[in-house]
Amino acid sequence: MPPLPPIVKEIVVNVFCSAVLAPILAVVIFAACWWGTMPSSSAPKPTAEVVPHNQNQTGSPPGETASRRSSIRPVSGRTLFLANCASCHGADGSGQGELVLDRPARSFKDGGFSFGNTIASIERVITSGIPGTPMPGFKATLDPRERRAVARYVQDLGPPQVKVNPDDTIMSVTDRPQVIRGELTPLVAGQPSHVRGLIAGNTDGLSWEYRTDDVRLLAVRQGDFVKRENWTGRSGEPVRPLGRMVRIVGSGDPGPSFLLNGKPVGSRLLGTSIKNDHVSIRQQLVGTNIRIAETGLSATVGTMAGYERMFQIDNPDQQKLDMPLHLESAPELIGTDQNGILWYRSSGPGDLVELTGLQGATLVDSSDDSIASLENGPKASVRIITLLAPEWTPQLQQALLGTEVSA
Repeated sequence: MPPLPPIVKEIVVNVFCSAVLAPILAVVIFAACWWGTMPSSSAPKPTAEVVPHNQNQTGSPPGETASRRSSIRPVSGRTLFLANCASCHGADGSGQGELVLDRPARSFKDGGFSFGNTIASIERVITSGIPGTPMPGFKATLDPRERRAVARYVQDLGPPQVKVNPDDTIMSVTDRPQVIRGELTPLVAGQPSHVRGLIAGNTDGLSWEYRTDDVRLLAVRQGDFVKRENWTGRSGEPVRPLGRMVRIVGSGDPGPSFLLNGKPVGSRLLGTSIKNDHVSIRQQLVGTNIRIAETGLSATVGTMAGYERMFQIDNPDQQKLDMPLHLESAPELIGTDQNGILWYRSSGPGDLVELTGLQGATLVDSSDDSIASLENGPKASVRIITLLAPEWTPQLQQALLGTEVSA
């Protein structure tokens, strides 16, 4: 078949576009326009903005004026601490806040945790407070997330400590001294327990038990540190010392630690600090400007072992100060060693001989107790050394008076 002439091809294409394609295109455009104007029940409806309910009832810190806050945003433990806790405990956690309290607030920097240093125990105290003290509970003002944030921040303020798992109830002293506070059970049957107690463990293996409502040394132990059955309770179970008993002071319930002008005076705990691998108990005598730092450490003389108590005393008014020694029997003077330490001998616990060394103090006669009279002055250093021996021999006397005491 011969090819069509060009004019015929052009006529055929024009007829096809006009008769076929144009109507189809018109129908498509019309349908699209009609569909776009049709209402749809599935189209999204405008809604009002939903704002989460704010559970945080704590006021904003100074300078923050946010008009809308969400309870799901990150919580700052530091901000909450400054807003709710710093007035008593100080902005740095040192216990030196602006408010004047009838007893000092805890120094978290010194590890001053009432019932353990775990997050759970700190959070419990934040929630419920401590009855009988200025420490209030924050259950009504801080929600659980906020209380947990504050607890973590408070824990971080303290010195490095062993963070005890509730299932791991043993607390040990390794390369750093430890301090634990809690209830202490009676040392002797029939004696009272001490709800406010403290045990300080040093790296030399000795641990020191104190009552802290009126600071008094109760006992000295050697060996393992402590065990606590329940670290998650608000007050928990009583702290259980694990060390072997070295000395019980005053039959487990000694009298006051100090005498002021011949009369008993209370001693208020200011806090604890750690220096040279030993814990110092900082205290202030009630109604005075006298401040005392007491440090316990081990001591040896020859083959005799024992312990030493060192006192750094700040007595700006130079008041007359004495210390009861709580000896088992009346002491007898042995002599003075080459370091100027006065040594006394008395019957100790059981069948042991107790040897007492004094530096910065002298023993005075008393019908009630053996009293160490401290040297007067605005500042004083006092050493009280206790050694226990199976028996008294001339060899021990020679070792005692001719050998330097090593600590």
